[in-house]
Amino acid sequence: MLKFVKCLFLALIVALPQAEALAQAISPAMLEQFRLLPRAEQERLARQYGIDPATLQQSSTGTGTLVDKNSTVQPLNQPRLEAELAAQQIQAEKIKAGEPQRFGLNLFDASISTFAPVSVMPVPDNYILGVDDQLTLQLFGKQNSELILTVSRDGTVFIADVGPVTVAGLGFSQARDLIVSKVRQAMIGVDAAVSMGALRTINIFVVGEAKFPGAYAVSALTSVTQALFVAGGVSDIGSLRNISVKRGGKTVSQFDLYDLLLRGDNRNDIHLQHGDVVFIAPVMAMAEVKGEVKRPALYELQANDTLASLLNMAGGTSAGAYPRAAVLERFDNNLRSLQNLDLTRKSVQQLPAKNGDVLRIAATSDQIANQIVVAGAVARPGFYAWQQNSRFTDLIRHHWSDLLPTADLNYALIVRENTPGTISELLHFSPARALAQPGGSDDLVLAPRDKILLFHYADQTFDRSKLNKYLRDTILTKIDDNQDQQWLMRDLSAGALEKVLTTELPPSLVAEPEATEKAAATKTSLTKQQQDDLLLDELKALYSDIFTSNDKLQLSPQLSRTELLYPVLRQVKLQSRVDNNLALVSVTGAVRVPGEYPLTTGAKVVDLLNAAGGLNDATYISRAELSRTVRHNSQSNGIEVKHINLNLQQALNGSDDNIALHNRDRLNVFSTPGWEDKREVVIEGEVRFPGTYIIQQGETLSQLIARAGGVTDSAFVFGAVFTREQVKEKEIMQYAKLVEQLKSDVATRALSAERSNVSPADAMKMIQELEKLQPMGRLVVDLAQVMASNPAYDLTVEHGDRLFVPRTNRAITVLGEVQHAGTHRFDDSLTLPQYLQLAGGLRKRADDERTYVIRADGSVMVPTSSWFSVSRSQLKPGDTIIVPLDTEYKDNLSLWSQVTQIFYQTAITIAALNSF
Repeated sequence: MLKFVKCLFLALIVALPQAEALAQAISPAMLEQFRLLPRAEQERLARQYGIDPATLQQSSTGTGTLVDKNSTVQPLNQPRLEAELAAQQIQAEKIKAGEPQRFGLNLFDASISTFAPVSVMPVPDNYILGVDDQLTLQLFGKQNSELILTVSRDGTVFIADVGPVTVAGLGFSQARDLIVSKVRQAMIGVDAAVSMGALRTINIFVVGEAKFPGAYAVSALTSVTQALFVAGGVSDIGSLRNISVKRGGKTVSQFDLYDLLLRGDNRNDIHLQHGDVVFIAPVMAMAEVKGEVKRPALYELQANDTLASLLNMAGGTSAGAYPRAAVLERFDNNLRSLQNLDLTRKSVQQLPAKNGDVLRIAATSDQIANQIVVAGAVARPGFYAWQQNSRFTDLIRHHWSDLLPTADLNYALIVRENTPGTISELLHFSPARALAQPGGSDDLVLAPRDKILLFHYADQTFDRSKLNKYLRDTILTKIDDNQDQQWLMRDLSAGALEKVLTTELPPSLVAEPEATEKAAATKTSLTKQQQDDLLLDELKALYSDIFTSNDKLQLSPQLSRTELLYPVLRQVKLQSRVDNNLALVSVTGAVRVPGEYPLTTGAKVVDLLNAAGGLNDATYISRAELSRTVRHNSQSNGIEVKHINLNLQQALNGSDDNIALHNRDRLNVFSTPGWEDKREVVIEGEVRFPGTYIIQQGETLSQLIARAGGVTDSAFVFGAVFTREQVKEKEIMQYAKLVEQLKSDVATRALSAERSNVSPADAMKMIQELEKLQPMGRLVVDLAQVMASNPAYDLTVEHGDRLFVPRTNRAITVLGEVQHAGTHRFDDSLTLPQYLQLAGGLRKRADDERTYVIRADGSVMVPTSSWFSVSRSQLKPGDTIIVPLDTEYKDNLSLWSQVTQIFYQTAITIAALNSF
């Protein structure tokens, strides 16, 4: 909008003084566009172009004058304005398409040019007066007055009381002195001051390759550049360097616009005279400069231009340029050829530039030859300068000021690159020994491009919130502000490396960045998969650039041991070949950080243990096993795996068991038999000393109850609840299998033609309720037999077991398809049918043939005959009578009976635990 209005202003200020010419030049639609602008914007544009805003409002009625009669520029009609706008559109499309732009042409772009004619301007002393020029004469002294003197056709100005004075052909300063002298002589006591008034109008021709060639009436002070602006500038094939001024058939000036644009030299920008012809020749030769230069563009050449002058036109090379490897594309015998040039050599710089040349300056490599990277558990990670014979202690001087409190002082890694991006050697050392003895064997001499990695103890991290903030801020720049951002508030870095590793194996599961960004840009909310894809993209970018990007390198203290090693291991795997020494080893078992590690130079078993963070408390230090793969050339047996038994105690003491490691060695560190960091069992309820007990391997439940002082007098031994984590995990798996089977049956029934009284929606609702259930992991035990030390009923306790002994329960509970489910006092004289009658009897949908009893100990009593012939002795205190739903009455899905049983079993167990 603003560009269009600027074009409108250019048309307004160069319009004819007469209202009719204005109406022909400016359409009502254009004026309407101007009036839509705010008042402040209208006034700003009016001040910029030196006109009165009120005249713009008057122009619609055909009255008012827009420009002074001394305006430098001339009418611009509607076709010319349309041509200007069309040219701007074409230029914008070229820029968008990435086509090279010709240097200097945008000087005349009406949308960005602020050129405006000024009628009131200083007149130089050497200005030659002519016909129609006006002088302002001010008299003061005995007589005060102001006169406007116009140079007549005979070259004179008439002054009252003085007479005619001939000024035509004189310079302004000469005419001024002459008039002042005449006044002083003719008028005693009167002094005079002369200034320049309105200037005369001259006619000039702008021809050749001007954008709008033609005859123009301009101010007598118009210069060559101003005449170019009047004519709309130079056309696409016009020359900016070969502009001549012809006067009387002779060339009086040769103007090179590059002198003005590149050096600010306007000495040849002469003032034009009446009848002058400004001729713009067609461009003869052009060359392009691209790449690492300050001003890449197309440049016009002259006969004596060289590659050095062409490069100077482009402003010289930029800071990141590599002129030693410049490439010149040139037409040679109508064929394009390439030449490699070293532009730092004088002889190459003096080569002549030719028409059609394309000079391409490449960028310097991003690699820094003399740098050291320090990453990981350090106070100041970053890039440091390498110097001859510099060592680790030259960069890390004190562990308390240069390292983080969590830094591992037993193991650090140096990744060495002789060729940028290619690992040539891996070295390990002890930071503690290096700092204790500077210049010693562990204080390694550094090489250019070394990467020093220092790790945290075990697999710890440090100030993880900074990493989460980086991931959050980076993702926010890629999603719409209107999208749900609550998912970004979670711990984004949790399990970060595992997520990256699991998505690297199957390439089809790795999200395409473009698809993820497209989904983020078009949807108001991201799905869980899209959220994970965005996070994984950022994590992969972080790990890949952690040693090359300074911003990401600052996050290295927040990475764990495995995360910091990930890019190194990945590069080692990519480079690993038979003919190099890069290899991997692994350690499993009772170490702090089991996994894969790079095989460093001279690494032994103890070095691998240090790389894994050291041994943990459960380590069986007297024995470990090293599995080694031996390759044979025999076709019958390609490889052989050897197992070597090691004594880690002796290896740590420096004996022969600390053997050197080979590629693909696998060290298995055993745990002490029966060792567990935590062996706890909880006893609650009616025992004399409830609480948490530490157990030893092989301890039985009867022994544990004895340690707890036995049960109290009010204990309901038969209703004891014993839970175990292994049983709970098994129930979770069974529940999941049952839920999947139910979903399959519901889907099959929904697609079949068979009618059902249960809608799929109701069935899925019940399945959702089933999914909410949390298994208890109850194991049925006969606590009375256990306490009697009956080996057939006693069992070995495990970590996480829980025993709950409730108070005596003298009640019978009736649940299921009865009229009024509830709990009743136990009466050994009542039978099962009588308890059902106490509950109001059976409901219409009850399945009386499948009624069963859940004992207080969790067991289920299955009838051997009809339930209504059950003797009184079969019911016990704490029992729960379950009357299931007749699933065949409502639906013939056989699994519903299992579902209801799960509901009741879980409810009874929870009720028993909550009764205490």
